[in-house]
Amino acid sequence: MSRSAPEAAARVGSATELGGELSRQLSRVMPHDGYLLTGYDPITGERCFLACENDYDVRARRRMDFENALGRTRSPVAELIHGSCPALVLGAGAHDEHPQARRLHRLMAAESYGSELCIALTQRGVAWGALVLLRERGSRPFSPAEAARAAELAQPLAQAVKRYVTSKPLRPKIASFPPIVAVIDGDDQIAGATSAGFDALRAVLPGVYPTRPAGDKETFGFVWHIAYTARRTAAPALTRAPTAAGWLSLQAQPLEGAAPGAVVVTLQPAQAADLLPALAQWYGISVRERTVIEQALEGQAVKQIARRLALSPHTVNDHFKAIYRKTSVTSREELIACLA
Repeated sequence: MSRSAPEAAARVGSATELGGELSRQLSRVMPHDGYLLTGYDPITGERCFLACENDYDVRARRRMDFENALGRTRSPVAELIHGSCPALVLGAGAHDEHPQARRLHRLMAAESYGSELCIALTQRGVAWGALVLLRERGSRPFSPAEAARAAELAQPLAQAVKRYVTSKPLRPKIASFPPIVAVIDGDDQIAGATSAGFDALRAVLPGVYPTRPAGDKETFGFVWHIAYTARRTAAPALTRAPTAAGWLSLQAQPLEGAAPGAVVVTLQPAQAADLLPALAQWYGISVRERTVIEQALEGQAVKQIARRLALSPHTVNDHFKAIYRKTSVTSREELIACLA
């Protein structure tokens, strides 16, 4: 799987296909009844895509994240990212008597699942996502040996998530719509939302989440996770999501002067200032290369960039060539079109 998972990830066309392919490969060594694959924004750690099959229903996932946000249940991903082992068994077979774990076990049981294996997909200190494998109640729980095997596969699986994004050439945005703003009240209801752009948003949502919203009010059902982050931290939260129609920017921040817990969420095609830091991580763009891109976005010519950065024009051109190679664009004009 160290070779096959990243290679397969480079060929798939959607997060749903990626999740299905990784599940198929893992089932040979760790049989499971369902899975959830989450991609993370490498800068902020917020969710940027989700793929799932035979897993908890939407309400249960939302309840779990709500409980996690309040600190009522054990959320292992943060522990796994910074811990010595990136895999952990929860539920049956875990032998964990922590009060928060017991609450999570009850939530799992209500959904007819008895055991889950959580894997933090980290590589070189960066968290690219998380994968949860599920077994139904009555099935054999995940074992310590399977957790150890999963820990060995954490880096190849992280590489697969990264390859899924970076194997596609950076391309100009296909979708264009005005910023969509929604206010989520303290009870997680949509208190109000702008209507412009809804049709375009619904067209690209399957690239972020596998199920299409049923109506305008449900359109914002996939943003609750970032709303919880803004509410918990009392600070703005941001994620940049890759879709077939281009990158989307999702921002949430507490709404001052409103009822407690109110959050305003803004979704729009990602702008260069928001997108470039995340792209630099995804595509392995160096600090100096990123600075060259920023100068190009300001309209500076090669000689001007060289003078500003105290480099030779030859070195600036070498940086551009490296950027083109990493992002699979063919020219400076195309690069700017993909970002501006």
